[in-house]
Amino acid sequence: MSEWQQARFNTFDGLSLLYHFRKPQRDTNDTLLLLHRGHEHSARMIPVADKISEGDYWCFSFDLRGHGESEGEPAWAPDFTTWVKDLNSFAGHIRQEFGIQISDMLVIANSVSSTMVLSWVLNYGANIKACVLAAPAFSIKLYIPLALPALTLLSRFTSNKFVTSYVRPNLLTRDKKAAEAYANDKLITKKIGVNVLVTLFEASKRCFKRLADFETPVLLFTATDDHIVHNKYHDQFIQGISSVTKKHIVLKGFRHAIFFETEQHKFIQPTQEFIAEQFSHRVKQLPMVIPTARAHTQTEYAELLDKGSTSKQLYYTSYRTLFNRFGKLSEGIQLGLEKGFDSGVMLDYVYQNQASGKNSFGRFIDRVFLNSVGWKGIQTRKKHLKSTLEKLTQQQIAANIQPVILDVASGVGRYLFELQQKADAEIQLHLNDIDETSIAVAKKLSKTLAMPKVSFSQHNVFNLVSDNTLSIQPNIIVISGLFELYENNKQVHQALAYLFSMLEEGGYLIYTGQPWHPQIEMIGRLLNNRQGKRWIMRRRIQAEMDQLVSSVGFQKLDTASDDLGIFTVSCAYKTSSQNFS
Repeated sequence: MSEWQQARFNTFDGLSLLYHFRKPQRDTNDTLLLLHRGHEHSARMIPVADKISEGDYWCFSFDLRGHGESEGEPAWAPDFTTWVKDLNSFAGHIRQEFGIQISDMLVIANSVSSTMVLSWVLNYGANIKACVLAAPAFSIKLYIPLALPALTLLSRFTSNKFVTSYVRPNLLTRDKKAAEAYANDKLITKKIGVNVLVTLFEASKRCFKRLADFETPVLLFTATDDHIVHNKYHDQFIQGISSVTKKHIVLKGFRHAIFFETEQHKFIQPTQEFIAEQFSHRVKQLPMVIPTARAHTQTEYAELLDKGSTSKQLYYTSYRTLFNRFGKLSEGIQLGLEKGFDSGVMLDYVYQNQASGKNSFGRFIDRVFLNSVGWKGIQTRKKHLKSTLEKLTQQQIAANIQPVILDVASGVGRYLFELQQKADAEIQLHLNDIDETSIAVAKKLSKTLAMPKVSFSQHNVFNLVSDNTLSIQPNIIVISGLFELYENNKQVHQALAYLFSMLEEGGYLIYTGQPWHPQIEMIGRLLNNRQGKRWIMRRRIQAEMDQLVSSVGFQKLDTASDDLGIFTVSCAYKTSSQNFS
């Protein structure tokens, strides 16, 4: 069996995190990614990995920021989603450094890290092979009455307060040696940031609202004598997810630290069997096969198309009357009512994020409107689009390649002009949009900013195949905020296939997704689109969107998500040899 090694990687914000890894004794990319629970560190996962893998798999484990030997303030992070982003960065590092794809990774997690896995899969579309979740901390027991409301209030005023765990080691495990080792481990921290704890509860609650989106094979372990988490949520999780393969094992007498309990065979043996079974399956994406639309999102879409119950119609009719009457005082709402809340000029207004109205009350309404959860997500989406484009164009310029960007649903395209202004070399831009107003505003803005090498067209992206009107050959194509407006996967697939054929070999596709939206019903029943009809969207979970992209030949590289998991920005590339595995 090979020796364990240490290394470091820089996570998404530049922080240096430590990790341990071990090579397998056979030629394989099958990988186990082991995540330690809160308070602990990755070195504690080494004996766990040795028992489970027996040298047959790659093994990786990293110290969460603020834990073990990773950088960061001890036991602290800006919020829980930061840990999820670190996990996503670590998986990207493994792919880049070791050539191991996320689809070859099986994740083993305990407690808080199990919730990280759930959030990662839902928000980032992490296409992992499977996961083993031990005593997931979907809801932590807080024994002090009203503790969570008090901590939530505290977190609104400060981000540097901590909660100390007074759980004794013998309440984590019945194994006396393991309890003693835990007590004497100087790298273990008993604290956790208040803001991390509060946002953990919030993230878990959001994830449980979309359990049907979770399709990953899972083996879940519950400890009957767990003093840390509420076990009832484990049953809700198993019952709510869409995974075809899902197993739930209840370990009688076990306590929370399942990895370090007595009677380890009750955990190790089923875990080994599950891992072997999952790695024996080699699912392949067949070329040009259109992925199936997820039934629960189709049902959701059909319900939005329906007028709804009498009481619901009355509610939204009253809401719409008030919205139209007072909303006209807000410049943003007035713009949406006239041009459509899905129009390019509307999104450009949201991107600028400057409240405006006919009077002070109108400006107040506009600020509330712009601060809505959906528009905040849109603003984050713009940041992710720009950062992704900056990275790709910098790579191309460094390789003496001129970036040629086609945005097929560009709207006003302000972020593209901002990209050009910041770039060290010229970038050729082509903006296409079906909306005449958006293109007109884009042309005017281009002249105002004196943009070089910019061209425009006004075509329906779904007619590009038959029209064949775009003569440029881009090396970057952007599709933003478009496909959720169209329910039919066949239609989306055909457009993607044509864009694939247009793109240069080695070029990149940047595409956005909307896996989830907490206001999707309100939007569909209250707001109008640019055709003056109800703005109804059919959301696609990230796995479905990724499958549409890969089915035409693209290979996904990465995904960025806002903290609520509403909007994603993903990057894929076109290889010279199409590989649909």
